[in-house]
Amino acid sequence: MLSKRLTYFFCAAIFALSCAAPEAPPPDTPNVVLVVVDTLGARHVGAWGGEAETPRIDRLAKTGCRFSRAFAPTPWTQPTIASLFTGRMPHEHGVVRLFDSLDESHVTLAERLADAGYDTAAVVSHHLIGRKYGYGQGFDVYDDAIGDDNEGITGGAVTDQAIAWLRSRGDDEDPYFLFVHYFDPHMPYLDHDDWALTVPGYYGPIRPGMGAWEMRELRGGLDEDDRRQLRALYLEEIAYTDREVGRLLDVVDAMGEDTMTLFTADHGEELLEHGWIGHTRTLFDELLHVPLVVAKPGKIAPCEIDVPVSVLDLMPTILDVAQAPAERETTGRSLLPLVEGEELAMVDLFAEVSFTPWSNKPERVEKTAFATALIRGDLKIIHDLGAGRWSLYDRGVDPAEQSNLFGRHPASRELKRDLMQWSADRKLDDSGPRLEPDTETVERLRALGYAM
Repeated sequence: MLSKRLTYFFCAAIFALSCAAPEAPPPDTPNVVLVVVDTLGARHVGAWGGEAETPRIDRLAKTGCRFSRAFAPTPWTQPTIASLFTGRMPHEHGVVRLFDSLDESHVTLAERLADAGYDTAAVVSHHLIGRKYGYGQGFDVYDDAIGDDNEGITGGAVTDQAIAWLRSRGDDEDPYFLFVHYFDPHMPYLDHDDWALTVPGYYGPIRPGMGAWEMRELRGGLDEDDRRQLRALYLEEIAYTDREVGRLLDVVDAMGEDTMTLFTADHGEELLEHGWIGHTRTLFDELLHVPLVVAKPGKIAPCEIDVPVSVLDLMPTILDVAQAPAERETTGRSLLPLVEGEELAMVDLFAEVSFTPWSNKPERVEKTAFATALIRGDLKIIHDLGAGRWSLYDRGVDPAEQSNLFGRHPASRELKRDLMQWSADRKLDDSGPRLEPDTETVERLRALGYAM
């Protein structure tokens, strides 16, 4: 007969194993495909009134629910993807600076879905959200080998890998979660022969493949043709990515399975709207306003939703769809009621940035950014903590955010008070690890605009 002590440990081990086993998902649980395009501002996408050639994204937007006012919580990739994976603001999950890693103490979307019985896979194309930075938590497969090739085009490889994983599942009946990340609209901008958008006969200084800092040094002397060429290269990158996204979605559709598709971006891109080229530096809408579509053929009626929402809302939305409630409260909220035609109260949205480029050069101060913002309907108030400057914009009449109404708009005092209160309540979770980059990584980041 087993001793009482041995019996206790035997039973405890069996209990632990049973707790660790994934739950059996409900029979009507759909697959989930989440597509994120790096550096894709909503204002450039056709369905949002943009001039980019995006027929496949536009078709998805017409067949699903298009959110006209979705916003990222921060203007660069690492913290936004961490927020997407955790449903928390950057100061809550701790990924706020270059090379910060997502600590394993945070329960991620993939971990929750895996516990709910989902097969989980990802194909990513930006090394800053690679496995070594903690982003692979909860994924059965996390393919980060493609990388962000500064001189190459990666969208085709991303689509090929994602399709290969889908087809490798065979007759697997478990639902799946597939996260697919496209990188091409990010600098350096490359030319694509299939889209003749560049300026005819152009011989100016803007060239395909230019490094970020080389391009930024030209800012003061660019004429109208230069600006058109800059924008055209970026739009060609979007058009190419749209085609690759379409290739993936066509395969998902052809499989005929019950699948919910979500499409969004991690942030947008500034093309001199406020004197800069790139991102990470401000909290204006060209960086925060991102496309968002939630589609499920036959289950979600096409609709347009004008309520301001956040990328933080995607984790609770997906968990709601998967019938796998979050283990702890997230900052975001499920958008499923909106998608299903219900009303949700309008809430304040917040954004923040704490970014210092990797450099010892004194001029890096121009790229350094410490700011917070509050979005309330059409109004946005921004506090530049470094300069001690406040600005307020009514984007209903000034969508380009060019006219600072702070001190003149009747809501100035109230919005300032509320943003200051939110800022005072912030407590940075900086417990996560921070990696020291090698020389090769720094050189790669210099071309991408993150290092000087």
